[in-house]
Amino acid sequence: MKAVWWHSQWLWRIFYLIGEIYLGIAILYPVHVAKADSIRPAADGTGTTITIDGNDLTVDGGTFSGDGSNLFHSFEKLGLNAEQTVTFLSNPQIRNIVGRVIGGEASIVDGLIRVVGGNSNLVLVNPAGWVFGANARLNVPGDLTVTTANRIGFGEDNWFTSFGSNDYKTLIGNPKTLAFDSNQPGSIINAGNLEVLEGNNLTLIGGSVISTGNVSAPNGTVTLAAVDGGNLVRISQPGNLLNIEIELPTDADGEQLPFTPQDLPTLLTEGVEGLETPIVVKPDGFVELADSGLPIEIGDVVAREVNAETATLSAANNLTLAESQLSTTGDLNLLAGNTVRSHDSLARPFIAEALGNLSIQGNQAI
Repeated sequence: MKAVWWHSQWLWRIFYLIGEIYLGIAILYPVHVAKADSIRPAADGTGTTITIDGNDLTVDGGTFSGDGSNLFHSFEKLGLNAEQTVTFLSNPQIRNIVGRVIGGEASIVDGLIRVVGGNSNLVLVNPAGWVFGANARLNVPGDLTVTTANRIGFGEDNWFTSFGSNDYKTLIGNPKTLAFDSNQPGSIINAGNLEVLEGNNLTLIGGSVISTGNVSAPNGTVTLAAVDGGNLVRISQPGNLLNIEIELPTDADGEQLPFTPQDLPTLLTEGVEGLETPIVVKPDGFVELADSGLPIEIGDVVAREVNAETATLSAANNLTLAESQLSTTGDLNLLAGNTVRSHDSLARPFIAEALGNLSIQGNQAI
């Protein structure tokens, strides 16, 4: 397999104009959420409670780790319509709030997610998938991680599972690994404005990641990563950089999901409506980008707008940059296990701008 890569250490601005392809015009249309799931705590002993006051939903209770630094919640469903706000209550001692969704349905979020009471990071886990609508937005004082992983590793060998029981007292420290045990990891779709506060990090990791909206982390790190099933993603943070290493799982006894995540065509068809041709589900079930006819498969990353200090867009399969506007004040890494593809229009040329290193690597082609 031939690896193709390109690297630079200066300010680079890349403009690609492919006159015969006008894919990006379609992406100007927003994703409209067809429905939003209710929020319902899971009756699994985790102790999560939800107080509803009109369109304001407050999440409290939960279970703490042994040292009180991590707070865990469990939901049967988690979703918002455009008028709703969900508030996770925190305190200054809580480093991470981790919420899992165990009901087997994708979470459709079209409202505001916020954390109050402490500068906690928020980790949201739903193996069935995530859809962030055009009205989705954040007010989170720490980092945000959204994933469809089956398990999250803490410490040396302590695992938080996205279903079933957990030994919460052992889940101390920051998340270090994400395990995708299922053959078909769930997908993440973003059409909203996902932005964290200055200096924080925003991470979306799933079987495929399709972002036609904005993902922003001023003076922080953005990571959009798609991984194949049966992989373990190691997350480390030497200095201010986020490195992702993909390996085969070391835990041969990892449990399998009690449900099958929706495949991408089903998630697009049932989860959202009015995609207005940015993404097309064909009668044969294949998914493709409008006008270009480029297919989207598990393992693909599609990104339209990214702003951060450093950013990594990493696709196990193809990385597609359609009318994309990518800007970093530090390093920008564009990585694909297969091909890095770019398309634009006269109205909106593709731009990749990095004040640090700009690295582009495709194992098959660029």
